[in-house]
Amino acid sequence: MSLLTFNPTTNPRFASEQTVQLSYLCLLSSDTLPLPADCCDQAEILFIMKGSGTCTIHNTSHPVSRGDIVLVNQGCLHSFLPQNGTATRALALGFKRLQIKGLRPGQFLPSEAVPIIHTGHTYPLIAQFFQQTKKIITSLPSQLHQEACNHLAQALILLILEQYNHTTVANRDAAYTLGQYIKTYLDNHYLEELSLSQIAQNLHISPYYLSHIFKECTGCSPMQYITQLRISEAQNLLLSTKQSVTTIAMQCGYNNSNYFQSVFSKFVGMPPGKYRNTWKQT
Repeated sequence: MSLLTFNPTTNPRFASEQTVQLSYLCLLSSDTLPLPADCCDQAEILFIMKGSGTCTIHNTSHPVSRGDIVLVNQGCLHSFLPQNGTATRALALGFKRLQIKGLRPGQFLPSEAVPIIHTGHTYPLIAQFFQQTKKIITSLPSQLHQEACNHLAQALILLILEQYNHTTVANRDAAYTLGQYIKTYLDNHYLEELSLSQIAQNLHISPYYLSHIFKECTGCSPMQYITQLRISEAQNLLLSTKQSVTTIAMQCGYNNSNYFQSVFSKFVGMPPGKYRNTWKQT
């Protein structure tokens, strides 16, 4: 005989004993999108079962694909657009009375958190939760399936939030490593003629993801960082050589001397010639 015992919960995730209420379950496909019109009034979980596309939340776009979960806080304007030419299926679950401990009503996550989770090895288990919810709705009498689905929905939310915690820690470490890798590449190539798309192609990373990770690690965009490196090199050459401003501009990756002087003035607060004269007189 196998016996499983359970201990009392010491740190519950939900703020009150009032059970979250499952308000709708909607199967979406390439033919049935967009999302339900009233979904912004409720918290929502979007589960991508097949295909890929782009989920936009408050004007921020996130690429998503099979196995991804999108956690949408109540009141967030959002949409999902399948990738052209791909058969896409997704499940949307709406929730009322959601109250996670430490968050405002209707929030799965803090507003600033990235709301995308990749289920990874938990995909089959999470998919079963959705399947069981559909079975309960079709199998139990109507007066019972709401309560049963509410408790199942609460268990599903707990599982997803726990997966989010693990994913966040792993992604934070991976993002830092990738951010350092990008920084090293830029440190070695900043004098070359570079664009964001070229950098992304050379590193085999999407431009959006590259920008997001790099800014998260350094606080600035890749192109801003390149500019900082170039201007720093120009400052060094202005003070350590007698080369003309035009020659220094060319060495620092600028083919147009006027543009170089404009960028230099913006970053340093004075034109290159004045910078050289000011510091050489001190």
